[in-house]
Order: sequence, then C-alpha cells, then structure tokens
Amino acid sequence: MITDSGADSGSAADGVRSQPTGIVPRGVMPVVIMPYDHNGDVHEHDFRRQVHHMLNVGCDGVVVGQVSEVSRLTARERFRVAELLAEACGSKGCAVMSTGGESIRMACEFSRQAEAAGCDALLVMHPAMAALDDEEMFRYFAAVTESVSVPILVHHAKSLAKRPLSIAVQGRLLDAYGPAKIQFKPEAQPSPPRLSQLRDATDGRARIFEGDGGMMLADTFRRGLAGVIPATEIAEITVTIWRLLESGREERARPLAYQLSYLMCHMMNSIDCYLGISKHLLHRRNLIETTLIRPPLDFHVDTETLAEIEHVYDDLMERARKALAPGEAA
Repeated sequence: MITDSGADSGSAADGVRSQPTGIVPRGVMPVVIMPYDHNGDVHEHDFRRQVHHMLNVGCDGVVVGQVSEVSRLTARERFRVAELLAEACGSKGCAVMSTGGESIRMACEFSRQAEAAGCDALLVMHPAMAALDDEEMFRYFAAVTESVSVPILVHHAKSLAKRPLSIAVQGRLLDAYGPAKIQFKPEAQPSPPRLSQLRDATDGRARIFEGDGGMMLADTFRRGLAGVIPATEIAEITVTIWRLLESGREERARPLAYQLSYLMCHMMNSIDCYLGISKHLLHRRNLIETTLIRPPLDFHVDTETLAEIEHVYDDLMERARKALAPGEAA
C-alpha cells in the first residue's frame, strides 16, 4: 500500500510525465532507500524527499533498484513507485526504474509500465531463481530490450545470481542493440578487473556503471565508467568523489574513496545489513520518518556497529564537504 503524509519538500519540482524526457543515464545516480510509514506502507512524501535531496546535492539521476526493496513490493506498489520516481525527478534528472522479473512476461510488463510512467531508463536484473545458461540469459534480456524504447541497464546482482552473467552475453547484447540502448551495471567479483574485461571485449563501447556502493570507485573510475550507482545516504560523498575524479584531482579523491570503502565493508554484507545501516543514517538526518524494513529479515544491526558507523559517516561527510573548492559544494 502507498500513503502520502505531510507537505512535500525540496526545491526540485515534481511534474507528471507522459513520456520519458530523453535524459541519458550518466554520472552519479543513487538508489532510493524505500521509505515506509508506521503501518509499513510506502511513504510517498519521504520517497519524494529522498529524490529531491539527491537532485539538490548534484546527482545526475535517481534509481529504484534491488536495495530499494523492489522484491518486497506488490505489483501495484511497483507500478506506483515507477510513477512516483518519474514525477519526482521531473526534468531535473534521469529516472531509472528496476523492472526485472522471474519470467520474460513479468519483466516486459514491468518495463512497459515504467516507460509509460515516464522513466528514462530501466535497470533490468536477471531472474534470481534459476541458473540460466548463456542462451537463456540472452533470450531474457533481448526480449525485455525489444519490449521498450528506452535504454536498458543490464544488471548482474552478485548476491542474487545463480550463475555469473558472462562477458560473451553482454557483448552479444551490445552488438545486437548498440551502446545507446544496452548499458551495464556489472557486480561480478572482483569488479575492477571484470569491468576491464567487459570494456576490452567491447572495444570500449560499453557504457558501464559501478554498482558496489562506490566501494571501488578510486580504481574503477580510471578503467572507464559512464557513472556510479550508490544509495541515498552517501549521495553527497559520491558526488564529491566523482567531481574530484572527473576534474583530475585524484589525490584529493582517494582519501575519501578509501574511507568510503571502509564504510561499505560494514554495510555490504547483505541487503538487509545495508538497509538497516542506511535507514539508521537517513533517519538521523530526518530524510525518512521510520527505519522500518519489510520482514522477514536476515540481519539486525547491533548498537556497537551503529556507533562505529556513525563515527565514520560523520567524519566522511565533513571531509567531503571540505574537499571541494568554494562554489563547488555538493
């Protein structure tokens, strides 16, 4: 169920989209951490507040992904979230909706609905229940790609894949549909060399987005990235690191990136681990009303871990704030 309480906030103006804006996926595009009210319903106001926050601090787009708890939403909620995402982004940033499913029919239906809602691109994860071979993987992604006109970000989720998505399949998809239509969010480990393998196998044509919460950004950026997909709680930090790297100030970016990697080591043990810590941080910053995660959960964060996280996070936020020159603030 979806609820909306309270007046909206933020300077980015919502606008009902009848079609995608044509904004190209690029740069820093964090994932929304799905907010719930005290009844466990999706909180529309807090959803918009997160989107506006990310766009206001300099992000290039906003993503609804696996860490947005899409697998815990009903079909009706997923449809509504796609509408909310497009509306909240307006003309300010690229709206990217997760539309993967366990069947081709499911993924195509989610994808067509998100495009009709006005989303600019789709993040399509492989089915998670079956260990698909290369031919079935290609068949799945090809069918979804052909069902819509907007770009597809092929998402390999390391924690959910029964079998790694091969470089060969990714190359076939790129050859078949081109780099404007097929883009990539690979998470196979170790991610930096795998990213280079995909880059080299496609002669540098692949548009690749780092999907490990920015954990390896100091390394992956120099290998050739179109963008990075972190999450709401580290939006400003990632924007700062990205701007420093883009402008050739690697020596200033690396200390922030190393500290971010330590933070991610705490968070990226499971989706529920990430959510527990992320929602704690967002609640501290008054960006969400509750820290509720839809059960059942596989992880509960202990107080000692939260104390360490708060210390590292607060220090990293302050260092990121000071890292840019006056007028560059994220």
